[in-house]
Amino acid sequence: MTITRIDPAERWSEAVIHNNVIYYTSVPTDLSDDAYLQTKSALAEIDQILARANSDKTRILDATLFLVNKSDFSAMNRAWDEWVAKGKAPVRCTVNAGLMKQEYLVEIKIIAAVNP
Repeated sequence: MTITRIDPAERWSEAVIHNNVIYYTSVPTDLSDDAYLQTKSALAEIDQILARANSDKTRILDATLFLVNKSDFSAMNRAWDEWVAKGKAPVRCTVNAGLMKQEYLVEIKIIAAVNP
């Protein structure tokens, strides 16, 4: 099976596709001091990479959300609920985690299927 790396760099690739499955980790480009806006930003990045990989949010199988502050859980959920495809939500978990870049309040890792 072929492995396709999207925008590979020295340390990581933007996304990887193998066996018609996309692996991607999204971080916000909008680093506002607001978990709601950061989540919306990270979700918009997911939409963009899925479009490049011939997929969309209805094809997401699994999502892991990493959240720095437990107090931001409802703000993160508000952005997620506005974005997620109703009736096609993936398996999801949220982890309270310290992220490596201080400005990040959220990071989202997804696994999605490519469109047939």
